[in-house]
Amino acid sequence: MGAAAQPLIEHTHNPLSKNQYHPRNRGTPWFQLFKSQYDLFCALYEDEFSDQCGGTISLRHLSALVERFLDCGDFEKGFARIRCTNAGCGHEYLRPFSCKGFYLCPSCSQKRTLLLSENLYQNLLLRLPHRQFVFTLPKMLRRYFQYDRRLFSEISRLIYRLISDLYCVAYGSEVETGIVVIHQTFGDMLRFNPHFHLIVLEGGFDSNDEFKFLPLYGRISSVQKIFTRAVLKRLLELKVISRDQSDRILSWKHSGFSVDNRVRIYDDRARKNLTEYMLRAPGSTEKFVFDAQKGSVLYHTKYNEYFGENLKLFSGPDFIARIMQHVPPKGVNLVRRYGIYSSRKRGEWENRPGITRFGPQGWLDQSDQKRQQSDIVVPIESVESKARKKSWARLLKKVYEVDPLECPECGAAMRVVAVITDPPVITRMLNWLEFKKRERPPPQQLK
Repeated sequence: MGAAAQPLIEHTHNPLSKNQYHPRNRGTPWFQLFKSQYDLFCALYEDEFSDQCGGTISLRHLSALVERFLDCGDFEKGFARIRCTNAGCGHEYLRPFSCKGFYLCPSCSQKRTLLLSENLYQNLLLRLPHRQFVFTLPKMLRRYFQYDRRLFSEISRLIYRLISDLYCVAYGSEVETGIVVIHQTFGDMLRFNPHFHLIVLEGGFDSNDEFKFLPLYGRISSVQKIFTRAVLKRLLELKVISRDQSDRILSWKHSGFSVDNRVRIYDDRARKNLTEYMLRAPGSTEKFVFDAQKGSVLYHTKYNEYFGENLKLFSGPDFIARIMQHVPPKGVNLVRRYGIYSSRKRGEWENRPGITRFGPQGWLDQSDQKRQQSDIVVPIESVESKARKKSWARLLKKVYEVDPLECPECGAAMRVVAVITDPPVITRMLNWLEFKKRERPPPQQLK
């Protein structure tokens, strides 16, 4: 392999070296919690935690997620070999595979949050005024959403129609708006608290594709009343609740429904910060302390006046159950887009100059790139595929403030030269690295 490969050992066995991607530390308390307590959670699942997890998520599905998380960043499960393109440098290192999980893995969750957020604020949201809406539900109804996650899509569509109709009434004619709905299921102390975050375009486009600014801030009480009755009516139609339950909620002085739209989104920085907040994972390692000897977790958050606490002690299995109750069944979408932000309408943007002039920079760059590629007859699919393959590098640069595809020795580009998945080859290479670490000569077959 030659002397040029020497840096491989330095960066494989010293993941904290400067300007280098840091593989996930498998010794973190979060990792140790799942490693040591998940089997006990499985043993107690049917008797204690199945109902808490909504009764719709199989233990098999949860176990598959945990298995991938525990294998994340494990060199023994395979890795990519990445080498500097500068022949005179020859620097290289290994990158283990990621689980790409959201709810369990802190590293992959962060990258997923950044990727989704980046797509929203760079490629979707028009350069026009937006406002954040938060729609919440009364406690009596929350358990229905825990047992039937399809209700999130029902209420999301209902909210879109509500706001769209209000804009049309306010303008006095048809206008086409754009809304992104992101549902969350967690509240303080990881309690199941379903609610909806919205990014709402403040206005819409008329029949001539002219934008009309239509703020709804002063009408929030009316929006809340309409939202309350619309949700109850829809749940009655779906036979989720009874007429008595609906009447009881309507008779309360405070129904438990609420709508808030105090936050206005002015610029790209606000869009970025807000979308990252909306798309964050349920659990936070910054709020988490694990006692390995007792198998207990201390979780802290901001002080909650209703519950009168900001600290809570959990057993290991109970804390895992608190996380697992937020894992949705397959096929449930976290992010939904409506109006001019829907996939179908977005495909029409290039033919609508009134919208194009407000297009986000990322979308404009993609449109220019597609036109350039079409001029030289290069399939767009190949361009997009290459962009996706490099997305992990861009996200790692955000998370760790380093670029894993830029050589830390000479600054030249790095490229993947091999993907190692064969167990015998993995074992030989890792054993060879151990030899090199102890300053022994490498095995003959790897020269």
